[in-house]
Amino acid sequence: MTPNDTLALLVLATAVRVFAPDLRYLTRRLLRAGVRVGAAALVEDRRSGALRVEPGSAAVQNEEAQP
Repeated sequence: MTPNDTLALLVLATAVRVFAPDLRYLTRRLLRAGVRVGAAALVEDRRSGALRVEPGSAAVQNEEAQP
């Protein structure tokens, strides 16, 4: 291992140690924002009473079978 390799490894280890808390904080913040957006979308769907039925699902087939 050359001195340049050793220096590069030390720089990389230092960068990981320095920026790891920031990356952890950013990841948690993004996940929390995603959960908020998802929960808001679910609440909005429930309030509007919109039921999303995909073509070919059991609900559509049962409606077509009724006279």
